[in-house]
Amino acid sequence: MSVRRRTHSDDFPYPLERTRLSSKLNGRLILKTPRNYLNLNVSVLRENPPQPVQQGYSLTTVIFVSIVVSIICQHFIISDSPKRRAPTHSNLLNIGFISTNPTAKYSPAVQKPTFLVDPIYDEKWKGVQTAVPVMTTESEEKRDNNHAKVKEAILAAKAASRSRRDGNLERAMTIMEHAMALAPNNPQILIEMGQIREMHNELVEADQCYVKALAYDPENSEALVLRARTTPLVSAIDRKMLRSVHDLRNEFAHLQHSTALRRMMRETYFLYVYHTVAIEGNTLSLGQTRAILESGMVIPGKSIREHNEVIGMDAALRFLNCSLLSKGHDEISIEDILEMHRRVLGNADPVEAGRIRTSQVYVGRFTPVAPEYVMEQLADMVDWLNDESTLAMDPIERAAIAHYKLVLVHPFTDGNGRTARLLLNLIMMRSGFPPVILPVETRAEYYASLHVANLGDLRPFVRYVAKHSEASIQRYIGAMKTSSDNTINGEDSSLSPEDSEVSEKIEAECRSGN
Repeated sequence: MSVRRRTHSDDFPYPLERTRLSSKLNGRLILKTPRNYLNLNVSVLRENPPQPVQQGYSLTTVIFVSIVVSIICQHFIISDSPKRRAPTHSNLLNIGFISTNPTAKYSPAVQKPTFLVDPIYDEKWKGVQTAVPVMTTESEEKRDNNHAKVKEAILAAKAASRSRRDGNLERAMTIMEHAMALAPNNPQILIEMGQIREMHNELVEADQCYVKALAYDPENSEALVLRARTTPLVSAIDRKMLRSVHDLRNEFAHLQHSTALRRMMRETYFLYVYHTVAIEGNTLSLGQTRAILESGMVIPGKSIREHNEVIGMDAALRFLNCSLLSKGHDEISIEDILEMHRRVLGNADPVEAGRIRTSQVYVGRFTPVAPEYVMEQLADMVDWLNDESTLAMDPIERAAIAHYKLVLVHPFTDGNGRTARLLLNLIMMRSGFPPVILPVETRAEYYASLHVANLGDLRPFVRYVAKHSEASIQRYIGAMKTSSDNTINGEDSSLSPEDSEVSEKIEAECRSGN
């Protein structure tokens, strides 16, 4: 039997069961069986051994070629296509940073063009510790950096100037309010607004506009001339205001000590604790604050820290009333400030209570001094407080400036504002004033006046303190007049048994020196 050559049809796998499969081979019909199929395959393999299969390209070669092709395409195709515009300066308006250089101006990040703007741009640390507070007005300048808005505001200011010269002050004021909303820190806008306020006889507000314009452009000749005109007039207004507050203080000093006065002093105590912690964000109401102080009640839904802030302020006030006010001199030491702070944070944060900070803090629009300079700055502030020239100042001015200086140094990680308000009241009460309550409702004005002080003008904060000192005295005088009217009408103005018990307890603590 001759062996036939294997064809493509023989590659078909033959089934194992005994069936018959017919196919054509060289024009003849043959019958294949499993035995024939096996013998045929063996013979073919002997005559035609399998040849080695040629391998394709290796994986490394394919990857290398792909990289070369992509580079060529990028160079000759993508480089010729239109590119997106890189972010302009206006895209970075909301990116702020705190510079360690007090004269540094805002500038966008110097980097390679990118379409992904880093939301938090931070200046590279250069190992420099700032020995003085850094006032950052860049955040306000950036808001005025939108050229379209500034251009519109300047055009509005020119229109307001024409209306002012024509005598239409109401229209000029309306236009300038729009311009101020667009560019509130542009010197040209501020100067025009100041002139309009001056014609409305609002000299204090006009002077503030000129001061703010000079803060952003110190060499502005027009602002310098206008402020030189308003400064003596505003100084006279301030002196008159301070005299009226002192007259009220003298009237308060001659009030008859009675149960009505004691009741008012007790109510003022609760009011002071409530407002001074509320300014810092405490959400306890006046009634809840009073309940905590009177009965130690736990308020549902309020945090433990908020309770401890109230208790700490109560302890600090008792220390001020029973210890600091009883000293026979007007000097204030660093230890007095630390003891006040130790009680302010004694319950809320006992670890940091009464301790000078050891880390850098950042407060709003300015950066306080580095921690290694805090004690030096605090000592300078205390030396200023005890200097003879400072003690000769008006007590309202001295108290307001002392408050500002302590906040500026920011010697503690927390509780600086509460301690500063205690220091303010210590100075005021030693000078015969009742406690000054800075209402939480005026929180925006409180921080705005401190910010203006950062720009170099302390007078708005002095006016703020004087205004609320006058309101506190008026509250006492009004309560005494109401009590007198009730006594004349036959009504009893004595303290309730509960009020008498609390007052006696406080007096006993003061006598014991606690």
